[in-house]
Formats: sequence, C-alpha cells, structure tokens
Amino acid sequence: MSGFLSFEQARRAAQRKLPRGLFDYIDRGVGEEASLRALRTRLDATQIVPRVLSGAAPQTDTVLFGENFSAPLIIAPTAMAGLVHGGGEEALARASARCRLPFCLSTQSLSGVDEIARAAPDVTIWMQVYLWQDLSFSEEMLRRAWDAGARVAVMTVDTPAGSRKEWNLRSGFNMPYKVTSRGIMDLALRPNWLVGVALNRTIRRGMLAMNNYPEGLRPKLIDATIDQRLSLMKDLNWDHVGWLRDKWPGKLVLKGILSCEDAEKSASVGADGIVVSSHGARNFDASPAPIDVLSDIAAVCGNRLTVMADSGIRRGLDVLRYRSRGATAVMLGRYPLWALAAEGEPGVVKALSILKEEYIEGLRYTSV
Repeated sequence: MSGFLSFEQARRAAQRKLPRGLFDYIDRGVGEEASLRALRTRLDATQIVPRVLSGAAPQTDTVLFGENFSAPLIIAPTAMAGLVHGGGEEALARASARCRLPFCLSTQSLSGVDEIARAAPDVTIWMQVYLWQDLSFSEEMLRRAWDAGARVAVMTVDTPAGSRKEWNLRSGFNMPYKVTSRGIMDLALRPNWLVGVALNRTIRRGMLAMNNYPEGLRPKLIDATIDQRLSLMKDLNWDHVGWLRDKWPGKLVLKGILSCEDAEKSASVGADGIVVSSHGARNFDASPAPIDVLSDIAAVCGNRLTVMADSGIRRGLDVLRYRSRGATAVMLGRYPLWALAAEGEPGVVKALSILKEEYIEGLRYTSV
C-alpha cells in the first residue's frame, strides 16, 4: 500500500500540501491547548482488558437509527472540508457511500446539501445544524435538507459563539477569511493548492461561499460582512432544542454533550441521540476528555438515547476505546480531512478502511 498508512502520516502529507493557515485551522485547539493534549493522553491511558478463547469472529456492522452501516464510524461535520481538496465535501460523501457509512454535512460547508445529494446519491446524509438568529432561515434550511434526503439532524450545542484562536487571527484563515500579508505569503508558498483548489473552484462555481445559507445571503469566505439574521443564535438554550424538535420530523442528535445532567435533559426534550464531544478540543480549553465522562453518560442514558462520541480519534483502537465505554459509534473529524488533503477521495476510502481494519484487530482481543 503506497502513501500514508496512519493518521500521523496522513497529517504530515496534508501539512505539506495545505496553506499553513488552513492546516492550523483544522489541526489546532484553543487557548493553551490543554484539552487538545488531554485527548491523546486520556485515550492512551484507557485500557481494555483482553478476553480470550471467545471463538467469535469480529462483527463490525452497526445499526444507527434503523439503518445498517458497515462499521461504527461517521464522517463528522467540518466547516473547511471544501477548501481541503477540490470538491472536498462531495469527495467525503462519495467515500462514505463507498464504505457504507453515514456522512454528516456542516451548515457552514461550501457545498449545499442538495449538491451533496446529487454528487453522492447513495450516501446517507446527516445534516449538522447551527441555529441562526432568524429562525425562519433555519427552518428553510431544514426543509432543504429534508428534501435532499437527510433524515438525521445533528444540532451542535457546544458553540454559543466562536472561540478566539490567535493562530487564526494571525493567518486570517477563519470564517470569514481576512486578507493579511502573512496570509498572502502563506498562499504563495502553496501554488498547487491555490490553483488546484481555491481558484479552480472559484472559476467553476463562483466566489467561495457557504451554500447552505439562503440564496442571495450566502457569506463569501473573503467577505467580512454576514447578515446579522444569519449569525449564530445568541443565548442558545433548551427552548431552541424544543423548537428544532418540533420542526424536524426525523431523528434529532445533540452534539457536544459532556455532562450527565445535559444527557438527561437531552432525553427529556425528545432527542434521539447525543454525541459526547469536546468539539475536538477546539472551543473550551477546560473541557474534560470525552473518554473520561462517556461511561457515566452512557449509564445515565440507558436505552433512551443512542450515545455516540468523538474527539481525538487516530486509530481503530481509539474507536474500540470509545465503544468499550458505551458509545454505539464515533464521529471522525480531522483524520478524513488529512486523508482528503493527502490523496483525495481514494485517500478517504483508505483512511476509513485502515480504521476499520485496526478496529477489527482490536475486536479480536475483546468482547466489546
């Protein structure tokens, strides 16, 4: 097998290809990055006692909300996927379909949900939701997602506002993108990316914009102005979850739960599932590692909610660690992006296959 064989190898390949500002936007955490370091430390410290002589062949098929998938893996919603590779979100969706896994699209993606449905008609689409100040626009986006075939809405609940990241401020690689001398030099050092991804997409589709937003009001990545009606909902609270529950006829997942109390509340307001997540340690630098709170949350939820998890997954063994603590499946954020940058759509298929193979290897030693 040529090319990368692991998360770290894919990450290094992506680092060579992507502008530093974009790489840092994906790679780094927040503040002093204590939570980011803890993700790896706590996962490495999570032990699983092997069980021997079971005689059973490992089984990876996983049922999520009534649909069967090949493994307990989900492509997580990531805002910058469309900048990582030409047609990045479509490539992730097609790779998911090829591997028979669900693909969760970000509200802030460059490709709209209907474009994803056309590009990957066989994929199972989950729609991530950031509520906007004007809920009529959010309701319109939900209808659009439903019409495109999405049947699971994933509401991100751990982002009441954007987090200050000084490396993004220096490079300008944020949403929206801010032109700086440092950023211009950064782009000049990656001409293949600049021509092959940014300019190529601009020529084919027009100025880079977030196409899940309403037509005529779509924020452009180099435009500093966003219609205030489309800014993130201020004072996000449980009543907003209730509003979404009333408006969305499909399954509802709340992403960003780290406490038993919030898990209990999620069940009481009618959610169907939760993702125990620290947002990849990108929001709040005092967050616990999800692996440390997962067991208690899963115990509280019982059979009332489908419990999933994410953050820090690099190996199939990490998938097994989350599964051993009560997660039905895991979401993958950075690894598919590094694979996409390194080798395009085939790279994503390879990364998912590697994770599944490593997961199967781990299953042979356990009864999870």
